[in-house]
Amino acid sequence: MEVVNIKTKFNTSVETYDSQRRFFIPCFDDYYQTGIKLLAYMRKEFNSVLDLGAGTGLLSRYLYETYPTANYTLVDIAEKMLDIAKLRFEGLSNFSYCEADYSKELPQGEFDLVSSALSIHHLDEQEKFSLYTSIYNKLPSGGCLLNVDQFNAGSEEMNKQINHLWYTQISTSGISDEQQNLWLQRRELDKENTISETLAMLKEIGFSHVESVYQYLKFGVVLAIK
Repeated sequence: MEVVNIKTKFNTSVETYDSQRRFFIPCFDDYYQTGIKLLAYMRKEFNSVLDLGAGTGLLSRYLYETYPTANYTLVDIAEKMLDIAKLRFEGLSNFSYCEADYSKELPQGEFDLVSSALSIHHLDEQEKFSLYTSIYNKLPSGGCLLNVDQFNAGSEEMNKQINHLWYTQISTSGISDEQQNLWLQRRELDKENTISETLAMLKEIGFSHVESVYQYLKFGVVLAIK
């Protein structure tokens, strides 16, 4: 992971990050909530949740609404992002925070749900495989991985067309030129693979059930169960 660049660019955008999400993610509500709705149907509770690249705590917020009694550990390399998360969950004793590069090492302990939103695509393929392996080893039997992320299309031409549509939607969304330029700088850090490559990787590592449960253009949700 390009630690310095990621930390700098995300710390720089912290003040407007949450408010700008819907400009960049046209399917925002379905994107963040579909996987959690499926989890809620499958499982009534989780004891411990590890949120990787948690940022300001957006995904953890949705998870908390469904699983309010779980213990949450939020990990991010950008400390200013975590500062926003701390304010979001202020007063809640079941939240803890860890400023760290999760691609190097995961926090101590066992977690029965590992989640991530818009973060793992910053890793190269070897780093992704290593991270998914570490996650697998952290999970008990029946434990879950929920990855809400960006993915490439299956062909170069289709990827080009989808990217063009996405960029057009953003440029006409009403977002300022300054914010769009900051987003383009963050895009330089992206190392997306395809959903099919991700599913194959998770199956190779040993997850029993692996599924793409939502997809809209670049945006996909992958659920894996050990």
